[in-house]
Amino acid sequence: MILETARLRLRPLTEADLDALAAIAADPQVMALVGDGRPLSRAATALWITNAAASLRLSEVGSRGVELKAGGDLIGWVGLIPTPAPNRLEIIYGFARAHWGRGYATEAAGAVLDAAALGEVDATIDPENAASRRVLKKLGFCELAMEDDEYGLPALRLRRPNRPAPRSAP
Repeated sequence: MILETARLRLRPLTEADLDALAAIAADPQVMALVGDGRPLSRAATALWITNAAASLRLSEVGSRGVELKAGGDLIGWVGLIPTPAPNRLEIIYGFARAHWGRGYATEAAGAVLDAAALGEVDATIDPENAASRRVLKKLGFCELAMEDDEYGLPALRLRRPNRPAPRSAP
């Protein structure tokens, strides 16, 4: 399923996205606050694309590519993924640095959350990531606790306890 917002198209990742996504995932500044904090190799990015596409086909859970409607450039990813805790999903997103600070994360994550219509969704972020903290608060997430993530790194867990009313289109 393809989701659209006023400025973005959220769609399954494809092999054609490898160059653009590999460039984003290889950027140390982009990846510093994602996963284990290390950039991904081209091979790891190719595997991510394959796994994300398969997961979306089966369950609508997984990463989607985020492209600009104007021009069609892939600028990042967004999605829902399982957490280490049973029966919980987590929102994830990341964008090329050239597209930071434009509200794309809030727009894309909000569209995924609205389409999923889930009661509770988690998020885990680096406690120093003030930009993601702002995005998640705009989307109705509340801070729960500091914990170690699956990589043993400090993480702030947030949760959107109830599905807020869908936002009106900008």
